[in-house]
Amino acid sequence: MSTAEENRTDTPTPQQLAFVEDFALVLERMGLVRMTGRAAGWLLIADPPEQTFGQIADALQASKGSISNALKSLVTMRWVDKTSKPGDRRDYYSIRPGVLPELTRKQSTMYSDLTAMSSRGLALFDDPNGKEAARLREMHEFFVWMGKELPALIDRWDAERKPS
Repeated sequence: MSTAEENRTDTPTPQQLAFVEDFALVLERMGLVRMTGRAAGWLLIADPPEQTFGQIADALQASKGSISNALKSLVTMRWVDKTSKPGDRRDYYSIRPGVLPELTRKQSTMYSDLTAMSSRGLALFDDPNGKEAARLREMHEFFVWMGKELPALIDRWDAERKPS
């Protein structure tokens, strides 16, 4: 690759930037830092899918510090792979294939913890089936249901995605 190609940055279109911002806002509502959402959003639509730190910073017109923190978070959360290429000192970032089903499967284990916790809460009531415990009982029943259904849902997703 020539130096001109290495330093070339493709300016994102207004539509791409709008998607990146919308994606970031959704993830922000889920508790993530907005720049983390922007970096993830960009990596979802970037061409090529593997982007250097510089390409991401240029595309998002963001400070190196904020990009660094965002990429560190995404790599730690295992949403993004960080790779290198022989003879190239730069790191490349890309969205991990299959990341969402994998993360959802791992998160589904939290429902057993939530079920146990809500069971302990229900034990605090004289009548766990009574009116006073209704709010917690509903939550407990939901956690039990999610703990059972979510793994089955991910299994079905995997089965439907496999080539026949």
